[in-house]
Order: sequence, then C-alpha cells, then structure tokens
Amino acid sequence: MERNRSNIPSISPAAVVVAAVFLLVSVIGVNWFTTFVPRVLPPQASAESRSVDELFYILMIIGGVVFFLIQGMLLISVIFFRARDDDRGDGPTYHGNPLLELVWTIIPALVVVYLAVISFNVWNQNSEPKAAVNMINGEETVIRVTGARYAWTHNYETSRLNPEGEPIVINSGDKLHTYIGQNVELVLRTQDVIHSYWVPAMRVKQDLLPGDPATGGRPTEIRFTPVRVDGAAYPAEYPIVCAELCGDGHGRMRGTVIVYEDEAQFLAQFYEPAIHAILNPPADPVLRGEIVIQEYICNSCHTLDSLGWSSRTGPSMNGIADRAGERVAGQSAEEYIATSVWNATAFVVPGYTEQMASFGPEQTDANKMSAEQLYAIVAYLCTQGEQSDCDNENSTVAIPAAIKTAFGLEVDITFGQGDDAGESESAPSGE
Repeated sequence: MERNRSNIPSISPAAVVVAAVFLLVSVIGVNWFTTFVPRVLPPQASAESRSVDELFYILMIIGGVVFFLIQGMLLISVIFFRARDDDRGDGPTYHGNPLLELVWTIIPALVVVYLAVISFNVWNQNSEPKAAVNMINGEETVIRVTGARYAWTHNYETSRLNPEGEPIVINSGDKLHTYIGQNVELVLRTQDVIHSYWVPAMRVKQDLLPGDPATGGRPTEIRFTPVRVDGAAYPAEYPIVCAELCGDGHGRMRGTVIVYEDEAQFLAQFYEPAIHAILNPPADPVLRGEIVIQEYICNSCHTLDSLGWSSRTGPSMNGIADRAGERVAGQSAEEYIATSVWNATAFVVPGYTEQMASFGPEQTDANKMSAEQLYAIVAYLCTQGEQSDCDNENSTVAIPAAIKTAFGLEVDITFGQGDDAGESESAPSGE
C-alpha cells in the first residue's frame, strides 16, 4: 500500500470555476442583504432604531462572512479532497500548524471584543436618561406601564386635579399615546410573572421583573424618542408585543403605540378628551360602567360579546347577571359581582384557577379602582343577561348597599350628575 502520497491536485479550470461561483454567490448575497433585509424590518420609528439597525447590519455582515467562509472551505474540501476511485493510498500526516491556530484564535477573539464594545455603546446610548421626559403642556409626566397576564395597562399621572384635589390619572388601557419628538420614559412593573415589553418599530425591549407584591414588583425603565417615518400617515400605530413566554395567553398580550404628528395633535385627539371624560363622566352608571370596565385588563382573560371580548383564560362574562344571584348562598347578585372584582379569590368559578388580580382603592397603578368605579362596573354587568338576578330598577340603592355590605364603604352615586349622559368623550381604552 502506498503511503504519504499527497492527493492534492494542481489547480485546474474546475477550481477556477468553483472560486468564481463562490465569489458570485457572495456578491449576490451581500446585494440581497442590503436591499431585502431593510424591507423586512419594521420602520425605523424612533431615534434609537437607527443605531440598533446599524449594529444589526454589522452583526449580519460579519456572521455572513463567517458562514460563507466556513461553508466555502467545506465545499472545497468535499470537492478536492474526496476519495477517488484510483486512490488507494493515505494522505499526508499533519501535526498541526501553530501559526494557523494562532491566527484563527486571535482574529475571532478580536471580532468578539469589537462586537462587545459597539454593542455596549449602543445599549448605553439608548438607555441613558434624557432631559424633559414625557413632556405634556410644558410639564413632565410619569407614565407607568403594568404587565399582567395577559394585557398591558398604561397610566398617565398628570398634574391636573379632579374635584377632590387629587391628581388625575389617565388610564389608556393597552395603548401608549405619544408624539414625534417626545422623549418617552416608561416605568414598567409586573403583577405576576416575567413579561417583556417590546416595540419592534422603536427597537426597544425591556423585561418586567417580579418583586415585592406590595410595591407592584421591581420597577424597570425603557426610553425612546419617536421620529417621523417617511410615507407614514399620522396618527401612526405600531404594535406592542410581550416577548417573554408568560402562559397560555402569551400570544394575545399585545398593545399599540399611537404616535401623533406633534404635541398639538396629541393634546387635541387624546389628552384633552381623556381629561374631559374623567371630569365629566356620563350620569347613567351603566354607560359609565361600560367605559370604565374597558380601562382595565378584563378583556385579556374574559369573553363578553357586547364589547367584542373573546379571551378564554377566565370565565365568560356573557349572561353573568343571570347567574350571579345563585353563585354564593346569602349573597345578592350585586354583592357577588362587586366581591368578584375587588376580592377575586373570594369565589373561584369551578374549572378555573386563582389568576385574577384584585382591584380596589388601596391598590396601586393598574389595579386602583374607586368605589364609584366599582359601582359603575357592577351597574353595567348587571345588564349582561336576559333575566338578570340584579334589581336593576332600584340599582342606585341595591348596588351601593351591596358594596357597603361587602366592604363597609359608602358610595357617592352623584358623580356625573348634571352632565349630558353619554355626550362627553371618553378616555381611550383597551379594545
């Protein structure tokens, strides 16, 4: 048997053809990447998105070069070093090449260090606190985002006061309203498990971390500044997605960023109507309840045909008024519904688990609910049925009495009196 005979052929026309094809494929690949990938990515809707995309392109180009280099060498090895029919000998024996090993160790290490440095710079630049955040009417505003299975809630803590002298909080449900040029800073908290607040068009993503339930979890922050997108019609809408698997309803945990063309449009179409709706609620508690219930995250778990809800994580609210009086012995329908909202674990519908958070005046952020808001929600839910167990003809007496029995609180049922019921514009809410 012949030994130590090299089976490396001399360069042939076929080798030249292979090299030419490899070069052509590389050129086509780079051209495809630079033209097609930008069309696949979401629009660059924030100032931060540009640096993120530049980093992405660098990563893809380096990764592409490495991929084609390795696959090309593999292809060449398969073609030129394959076993031939007339070759019965062994190839030459190699004991390593220190110089080559040094090269393929140092170069990748330098590339990794380079990528780490530029990645840190992009992250540091985009996460750096900005001056004049969430400016509305010349004042800074705190915007809090609460994540809970399976919905987002956005609260704007304004400097405007309600008749009781308390700051008005605008609950915009799963929608974040902002405008071009506004330095947005969001304070994020979770009520249960880890969620991840991701706005692809803004190129920002931040995890929400559990913590002390008394404080609503450990707060995290996210920052971005919307910019104008060529060809976009304003107000423009961009999706909010939960990027952390959080349960069976994870895929439904979505929201919307609504970007207005300027602050004037933001004030006219969102902010001022929302303030007006809070200061001038409908006099009819049923109409008020229909508005209020949509400001909370109920739609993320429940089905209610009258509002277009279709989630199945929790029990259906369709026909709830027909069965509320039979759920708990000794409880009226009004008391059962009120207790189910403020003390969700008091009675768990068979077949479901204790996932629902409780609401009330002592709760924080997205779960804060006054007795008057509870009154309105109960009034609305008491109409959801064909043969309601509720005393709807005397609801102004029956519902406050139920709330007082359950929680010992007096309810002011005069809110909104004197205002034209249903005429005032309501605050935007989750769908």
